[in-house]
Amino acid sequence: MDNLTHGLLGLAIGALRPPDVRPGAPERASPTDRAVLVASVLAAELPDLDTLLARGDAVTVALQAHRGLSHALVSAPLVALAATLAARAVFRGARLLPVFLSSLAAVVFAHLLPDLWTGWGTRVLLPFSDTRLSLDWTMVVDPWVTLPLLAAAAVAWRRRSAWRKALLVGLACSAGYVGFRVATWAALTQRVEAAYPAAQAVRVFPLPFSVGTWRYVATLPGDVFAAGDVPLSGPPAEAAREPASAAVLPEDVRAVPTVREALAWARFPRISLEPLADGGRQVRIADLRYHLRGEPTLAFVIRLDAANVVTHAQLERGGSARELLRRWRGQQAAP
Repeated sequence: MDNLTHGLLGLAIGALRPPDVRPGAPERASPTDRAVLVASVLAAELPDLDTLLARGDAVTVALQAHRGLSHALVSAPLVALAATLAARAVFRGARLLPVFLSSLAAVVFAHLLPDLWTGWGTRVLLPFSDTRLSLDWTMVVDPWVTLPLLAAAAVAWRRRSAWRKALLVGLACSAGYVGFRVATWAALTQRVEAAYPAAQAVRVFPLPFSVGTWRYVATLPGDVFAAGDVPLSGPPAEAAREPASAAVLPEDVRAVPTVREALAWARFPRISLEPLADGGRQVRIADLRYHLRGEPTLAFVIRLDAANVVTHAQLERGGSARELLRRWRGQQAAP
């Protein structure tokens, strides 16, 4: 998820702990209460510091350096401890255990889990497994997750006497929306499976700006991908069908670490290999799980010289935000 959502989720998770009741001054938060909220927000944000520290080409940064070890479950206690110590340095006298437990919950439920439920995926099992896991419930940026939390934070700021209730209501609304997405994902997966009874695998993915329509990719016999859209009501609408293209890459190109990382990311790859004038080659690796009308919108483009050394790598997003919105509107208007 985006950093705003991570932080707001951390704030709401910090509010789950009932505040201390101090005789004689019940309206004033204790140092522990304040440290819990601050540490929970910090813990929800700290894993993404790997983006600032990352070095390398666009593929390495996006796929390997980011959502690496700082996003693994084994690192959660260390991240929580760092957030706890930072908050206690500001709020003297805050008790260690409540701050640490809230921070740990924020790392897991405000950062690792939201990253896991997106389509991009994350490697939470590092260092034991390098597999990128994804639940495919929401996009990385989903306003319907964020807006209830943002509204709750605004109410909590303006109405200090009801700050905790406001944050918990916002958290409940966001959690309810995610639960709706989970139920929708399960129901639409079954519908697509029924439409492709011979499919070896079926996956359903969120569509940008949309709650009622999802994308899907079905892997058919013979390594053929069928991609399309499926609405909440109505049958799946296939937009493209094409053979898997991973075989177009020779072994020496597949062995390049940057190319290998992009191939591991692409679950339903569309791959092209083009010669360059200088004797090198350009590899383009897209993924049908990010498609509009069957055309991928995300692709990693990697240029290699004659010795298979990466000279340039970038992530193409299928055009500007305005162009993607125009294409999405065209898809929604299509019969």
